[in-house]
Amino acid sequence: MGDHPGEDAAGQLRRVAAYEQRLRRTPLTGLLRVLAPTRPFAAFYRRVGPRLDRFLIRASSGRVASRLYGLPVLLLSTTGAKSGQARTTPLLYVRDGLDFAVAGTNFGHPAHPGWTANLLAGPAATIQIGPERIRVTAELADAGTQSRVWPRFLSIYPGYGHYANRRDVPPRMFLLHPHDAAGPDAGPLA
Repeated sequence: MGDHPGEDAAGQLRRVAAYEQRLRRTPLTGLLRVLAPTRPFAAFYRRVGPRLDRFLIRASSGRVASRLYGLPVLLLSTTGAKSGQARTTPLLYVRDGLDFAVAGTNFGHPAHPGWTANLLAGPAATIQIGPERIRVTAELADAGTQSRVWPRFLSIYPGYGHYANRRDVPPRMFLLHPHDAAGPDAGPLA
């Protein structure tokens, strides 16, 4: 499950929580809050950002990206719904108890991002936060969960509100439920 053989998910979640406690706003965090809602920046970053973020997170186990942005970022690894190929996407997330919530705003682009179709087709995925890799099962959030969790996304990154307003359909939100380390058939933590 992670880099620690035989470890349980609870240990990983404790280390993720400690990692999250070290997140601090940076000058870039403030700059992103100003620039990100603009259409030109969103169009540019939609093309460049995911590649750059994926590289930064992988190359430094998340240390550079978290220090640079000061935002909670994870890498979501899914299986392509059409291609069957491994796909990895950097995403902002918020915690919802033991779960991780992610929202597919697609930078305000009208189509749902591909990773959301991947999770609908196959909810088994892996996330990486810092050095921790955690197996998860994705669940499409219902309307009640979305209305409860969405304000947390806006509080960490107000650009999400602008992105959602530019779309004709609301963004898909998923809860990523961590698995217990009991074995390959282990279900989400209860």
